[in-house]
Amino acid sequence: MSDQAARSDATGLWFEITAMVPPAMVEAVAEVMRTVAPGGVTIDEPVDILGPEMGFKVRAGEPVGVRIYLPSSELGAILTEELRHAMEEFPDVELVAKPIYQQDWEVSWREFFGVVDNGGRVIIVPSWIDHEASEGQLAIRLDPGQAFGTGHHETTKMCIAALEDRVTPDSSVLDVGTGSGILAIAAILLGAKSVHGIDIDRVAVGVARENCEINGVADRVTLEAGVLAADHGTTYDVVIANISTAANMGLAEIFGHVVRPGGRLILSGILAVDEPRVSGVILPAGFSAEAQRYDGDWCLLEYARL
Repeated sequence: MSDQAARSDATGLWFEITAMVPPAMVEAVAEVMRTVAPGGVTIDEPVDILGPEMGFKVRAGEPVGVRIYLPSSELGAILTEELRHAMEEFPDVELVAKPIYQQDWEVSWREFFGVVDNGGRVIIVPSWIDHEASEGQLAIRLDPGQAFGTGHHETTKMCIAALEDRVTPDSSVLDVGTGSGILAIAAILLGAKSVHGIDIDRVAVGVARENCEINGVADRVTLEAGVLAADHGTTYDVVIANISTAANMGLAEIFGHVVRPGGRLILSGILAVDEPRVSGVILPAGFSAEAQRYDGDWCLLEYARL
């Protein structure tokens, strides 16, 4: 066996496939790529690194990298072909592939992420950084692993701010698309009595469970790998979904079943230009519009259950 073959067997060879797209097309391209990616989609905005443990600054208006990982296997070949056909919808978007070993991506991205402090009560501290929270701050120790959610993205920041406004000591919370578990952890630290997190990605659920344990909230957070359905059987005071425009719209009727009357529905992962489309399906499902937040090209929409 060659050295390369031995390394592939030991660490897992995958292909990193990247599409560079204009900001306005990110949501649509990501949705297409997500349909063939077993591990989900990564969206990388162009950034300027500010320095060690200082994070980064996003360069607005520049092309955004939409990235997926496909296994170097027969399945990967089939998925790659499916992706090529699906991307015919975007003839001007070029896909670039390069080989990558699993152990490489698990650590290389860490240098880009510093402490996230937006001036609210909750701050995000990567697990590999030594940082003391100030008095009154609630620190989430986070290791995203292969799951979405580092706290740096605009949508995550807006979601945490919304939770700070809406979570009370008696709140029950549903976190749809929990990813790394960051919003579930934030809700508990802010005083929620319980959180149920759900994600279609089993890897993400495993990462979220580890992060809940690290932050000492595992006894108050239940996690589930799967799809939210109308027969979920439980209603919540706060339902938060930081997913995508299409996914939020597709769940409109189900949201009407899982948000208790008088409760709040908080949606993000939505481009600001898509706000009318989202409200167009959420309001008829039994909600009234309560508040909106905007950050760059993104928005957060909050609704009250009638």
